[in-house]
This record gives sequence, structure tokens and C-alpha cells, in this order.
Amino acid sequence: MCITFGYRCLLKGGEKKSQILKDLYYGNISPCEKSFGRNSEYAKELKTASETEEELLSLLNEPERELLQAFSDAHGNMSRIAIADGFIDGFCLGMRIVIAVMEK
Repeated sequence: MCITFGYRCLLKGGEKKSQILKDLYYGNISPCEKSFGRNSEYAKELKTASETEEELLSLLNEPERELLQAFSDAHGNMSRIAIADGFIDGFCLGMRIVIAVMEK
């Protein structure tokens, strides 16, 4: 048994290989890489964060800058973990929806 979407077969049996699975295996798909437009909401927030960080760093001495950098690194790591968890949760939910639809 396989689940088909158009001409592609996903999973079970291994009779056919989905191109998307091959692309994922060979690194042609990277869900964590995403571009954004210069005028996007994300770009605006990134600019604000960067400018604020520069201003804050100019007000701090070296030990305080190191402390801010440690905080920033930890915050970035937490964000990456949360984004990866969200991706996994979304993927699992999507698969549960596909399975529920295919069972009917």
C-alpha cells in the first residue's frame, strides 16, 4: 500500500520512491532555510533588532558585552530548538491528517 498524491507515491512497500524523499535524502530540501523580502515584516524586525543591539553594545563595557552575548546566544539556541520542534509537530500533524483522510 502507498499513499499517492498525483503521480507520487509516499511510503509503504518501497515499490516506488518519491522524488521528495530522494531530494530530502540528498540535501536538496532544507526546511530550515528560508529567504525573506527586504520589505517584509521579518526584515523590518531584524533591522530594529540589529540597530538596538548596536546601540546597547555601545553603552556596555566588555564584561557586560560578554554577558549580553551569552544571553543572545542562549536565546538564539532556544529559538532554533522551538522552531525545529514546531516543524516536527506540524509535520506529524500533517501526516495524521493525511492518514485520517486516506482511511475514509
